[in-house]
Amino acid sequence: MRSSRDIVGWMALGALAVGLLVAQGFALDDVGLPIHPNAIASSIVRQSGKGEGTEWVSVTFKTQAPYAKVVRFYRDKTGRHVHISQIDSGKLQNTMILFAKRPQDQITINISSEVGQGVTVVEISRNLVGP
Repeated sequence: MRSSRDIVGWMALGALAVGLLVAQGFALDDVGLPIHPNAIASSIVRQSGKGEGTEWVSVTFKTQAPYAKVVRFYRDKTGRHVHISQIDSGKLQNTMILFAKRPQDQITINISSEVGQGVTVVEISRNLVGP
């Protein structure tokens, strides 16, 4: 029979896993785009704020998916009406995608990776202007 300490430990671990999965689900509602399916769950950071008639939400995370595949994933999610800026310095690759559902609802996706490091960092920011 398991001790009560083992049971509490497993319950805490289960609650942590559920919390991380729920955080990914909320990102779609908050930021307007899904978190990459290969995101490292422990790296997901969500921030939000309000001020001067605007609300903003930001989700930052890391993934071990290749940089080009992450760029393609978000390019497919945003559609045609976007502005894209790409820089490749030889050491750092960076893509910024600007996307607006309407002028009062703007989303910025910043994707970067150090060449040869195998980790891609993504930041999705959404700015909403109130009525």
